[in-house]
Amino acid sequence: MDRDARRRRIAALDPAVDHREITRLFYLDFQSVMLLQAVTGNLMTFAVPRMSRILDATGQFTEHTARRFIDTTLLVNEVLEHGLDPGPGRDAARRVNGMHRHYDIHPDDFVAVGCDVPLMSLEIADRFGWRPVLDAERESLRLHFSAVARAFGSHHPMPPALPQMRARWDRYLDEQVAYEPQNERLTRAFLNYLPTLLPRPVRPLINPILTAQVDPRILRGCGLPLPSRARRRLSTTVLRTLGRLDPRPDSPPGSAGPLDQHIKAIYPYGWSTPDLGTHH
Repeated sequence: MDRDARRRRIAALDPAVDHREITRLFYLDFQSVMLLQAVTGNLMTFAVPRMSRILDATGQFTEHTARRFIDTTLLVNEVLEHGLDPGPGRDAARRVNGMHRHYDIHPDDFVAVGCDVPLMSLEIADRFGWRPVLDAERESLRLHFSAVARAFGSHHPMPPALPQMRARWDRYLDEQVAYEPQNERLTRAFLNYLPTLLPRPVRPLINPILTAQVDPRILRGCGLPLPSRARRRLSTTVLRTLGRLDPRPDSPPGSAGPLDQHIKAIYPYGWSTPDLGTHH
């Protein structure tokens, strides 16, 4: 494929207007290393007792781990694919917002998670991606996920620039991360499920490789040991090698995606937005 095709498409777009499309193209161009973002994002929510108590009390992540992961992926992807205008994307956002209203979620937690996704996605692409991240991509991820956070239920706007997002995120981790037993229960359930997404030969390696890149504050909060220097170096080498597999060509319309078999295992007869989430 033309390696620079998506980059040229991004350069022709305006982040102020086309931030969702630029964000979509960004994830396609760096898809080989973005499983790490799912790890960093989930573990961050487990490492904060204010969030982990809610997640543990529902029993959803410990007893229905696969469904929670798949449902979240489908809902977020609907918003990324269709946006927040009337239609499937807005329906998905309203579904997530409706779930969040069932629980007493602190406003600062919404903001922290809204900052975490773009910050970690960009950091992963910067460190392991096959090409430099464009300024248009940085601004587009900020704008897209700021809008998504509000649509998902945040009462407060996200910080207005990436440096302020980073400062807010760092301060939040310093103040809110703390170990409690349910943090570790949630973490173990998630890490037991994660390798099943990948081919059997690599399953024993995936958790040591990915958790080696997680912020030490989050690892401590989840009850996980800090990686040795050797494991972190090996993890970095593996992820940089994976990053060089990109860019991958667009999948033909109607072709199976990487999660299709896992989706079919939970929804063998197909799914619709009302099927997803913790309320039915």
